[in-house]
Amino acid sequence: MPEYNPFADDARIKLFPECISLWADGVELAALAIPERRPCRVLRYGWLVLVLGLLGVVALGQQTLALILGTSIVFIPLLVLGVIRLLYPPARVDAWFDVDGLHLTCGPPKTPSALYRYFIPFEDMTRLATLDQSIDLGRRGRVQYRTYILETRRFLGNNTSLHISNQHSLAALHSVLERLRQWPAATHIGMPPTRQYGA
Repeated sequence: MPEYNPFADDARIKLFPECISLWADGVELAALAIPERRPCRVLRYGWLVLVLGLLGVVALGQQTLALILGTSIVFIPLLVLGVIRLLYPPARVDAWFDVDGLHLTCGPPKTPSALYRYFIPFEDMTRLATLDQSIDLGRRGRVQYRTYILETRRFLGNNTSLHISNQHSLAALHSVLERLRQWPAATHIGMPPTRQYGA
C-alpha cells in the first residue's frame, strides 16, 4: 500500500478571482482581460426604431398601437438580452494553485478554458506579494480588494507582474499564503508581508 502524501493529492488552493490582469511598470496590460460583451447593434437600433414608432403613433393618436409599442420597448430588449446570454454566456476567470504551480483559465461555464489557459510552474515563480486595497467607489461606498501580485522568471518577463484580485477576507488571503508555504515546491518563493493601500 503506497504511503500517504498530502502533497501528492489533487489538492487545490482556489483563489476565486474577480479579475486577472498583467501589469508592466505600473500600467495594466490587456493580455489576460475578460472580453466585455457589448449589446449588439441590432438591439440598439431596434430599440431606437421602437421609440420613434411610439412617438409617431402617439402623435397620430393611436392609443392601442401606442400601448403595444410601449410594452415592446420594455420587453423586447430584455428578451433579446436573455437570448444572447443563453447563446453566448459571459466568460469567467478561474485561478488555483496545485502541487505543480498556478493554473489560469478563462471561458464560459461549459468550456472554462476556451479563451485562455495558462500554467506557471513553481520553479518559474520568484515572488508573491499581496495587497489589501480599500477603494472608494463614490455612491457605492468603499470596496475591499485583496490582490496577489506574482512575479516570475520567464512567463511574464522583466518588470511585469500578474495581479489576481478578489473580495475575500484578509484571513482567507493569509490562509492561502500559509498553505503555499507548506508546499515544498513553493518554499523558494518570496512572500513579503501584506501591504495595505488606501485604508
